[in-house]
Amino acid sequence: MGDKGPAMDLSSFTDIMTCILGILVLIILLTGIDASQITVLVSTPKELTGDDKSPIFFECRNNQLFHISLDEFKAACDIKTEYIRALVEDNEAEFLKTAATTSMELGGYRLDYTYALLGKYVLTAVPDAEGYKFERYLDETPEMWFGSRLAQINPKNQFICFFVRPDSFKVFQQARALAWIRNINVSCELLDEKDPIQIGPGGERIYAQ
Repeated sequence: MGDKGPAMDLSSFTDIMTCILGILVLIILLTGIDASQITVLVSTPKELTGDDKSPIFFECRNNQLFHISLDEFKAACDIKTEYIRALVEDNEAEFLKTAATTSMELGGYRLDYTYALLGKYVLTAVPDAEGYKFERYLDETPEMWFGSRLAQINPKNQFICFFVRPDSFKVFQQARALAWIRNINVSCELLDEKDPIQIGPGGERIYAQ
């Protein structure tokens, strides 16, 4: 019988493979942890469009649509200002005192009148306000509520910014689809259930510091 060669010692090779597998498992775990900590940022309107288009604001809440018309808010504030000035006979101290206790409601929102005097619109939702509900959103025509507002938007210099509450993503998707059909750019901002909406005089968003 021929002599057998010396047995091969695989213990070192096994140790190396164990170390490699351990390193791979560690890399996978670290990658998973990093991925779980990624923060998703929602672009503000100006950041998203990257041009000089001006925003048209809508809010999606209670699975309904609400139009936020800054022109209507400004006009209502101007009327309220003239009324208060006449009431206090242009007495500046009395005007400021009255303004501080004045509240306004318009279009499903309560408006902070003091901020509005500075051109800043701080809006909180009126809980029982009725917005617009789609019956069949693909049947929306220019004569209907949302369709008529879309018809007034010029895609060349305007876009839509949707404020979306947690309960209203479906209505946002429907409204966005109709805007896209009409070649209107869209941005969205996700808000918590009770977050106020704050908009500056030029339509820029204001964020709490």
